[in-house]
Amino acid sequence: MIRTYFILLICVSLWASNFIIASVLVEYVNSLTITIIRLVCIVLFLVLIGYRQIQLKLPTVKLWLLLMFAALLGVSINHYSFFKSMETTTPIVAAYILALTPITTGILNKMLFKEKKPRSFWLGSVLSFIGVIIIVSFKGEIHFTFGTGELFSVLTMVSFAGFLVCLQVLSKDMNSLTLTFSTVFFGLLFLLPFSSIPQLTEIRNVESPILVLLVVSAILIHGLSNLVWNKEMPKVGASVGALFLNLEPLITIALSFIFLGDGISAVQIIGSVFVLCGIAVSLNFFNMQRSFRNSMN
Repeated sequence: MIRTYFILLICVSLWASNFIIASVLVEYVNSLTITIIRLVCIVLFLVLIGYRQIQLKLPTVKLWLLLMFAALLGVSINHYSFFKSMETTTPIVAAYILALTPITTGILNKMLFKEKKPRSFWLGSVLSFIGVIIIVSFKGEIHFTFGTGELFSVLTMVSFAGFLVCLQVLSKDMNSLTLTFSTVFFGLLFLLPFSSIPQLTEIRNVESPILVLLVVSAILIHGLSNLVWNKEMPKVGASVGALFLNLEPLITIALSFIFLGDGISAVQIIGSVFVLCGIAVSLNFFNMQRSFRNSMN
């Protein structure tokens, strides 16, 4: 079991590193080109390792339309807005905005599927929202700022939350590898009309280390780590898995400090406490702790 925990921690660390890597990549390559190249790498990787398991069959036109919408929302918009946000905001701010994804997903499920939520969920939602407002609005300084980068981060978070809601329906008719491949493939197709050959060929002028970082990070972060997580997480359960996911903003702060030299302000610490407490309350932290202890026994 310790091995599984270690693997899950590595996966979360890789996802957290994506904020740092993205902030470096956007200094050398435009956001659209980064997105397209990464999606191409992911598609090729998925085909290489699991082409026999990919079965593009859906029983109704309605499900096909939902799949197209999921690809547009969760891949085209989500991936592009993520890299676009990193042009003008910090990895720490982006990470905490994306930390609202589980709560936003819960709200969407409540609106669309009438799922009942306990009071603790709504209390946690309010606490997390206050924390993100503190982190995003002040950024360690005593004045309100909410720019383009933060707006794109919100779009990244909302689009991914909507994507997760779509997956709940689609996963009933498609295996995980097919669903991952099809959404990435169609998401890539939706983006191609907005790019141009000269724009894409500019990548030839980028230094080799940056190209390697672009390709390797795509395969590791959005290819291999996702597959490993989907394999290992069921061994400990979704509740314990959520505990590891909640570490992502904290890992991002540590990586930003180590690799980018970003300082940690008192305002960010206060906001972080609100966010983490909100997540803990909304996801019923104490029950998850119990699940974690039981899985250790």
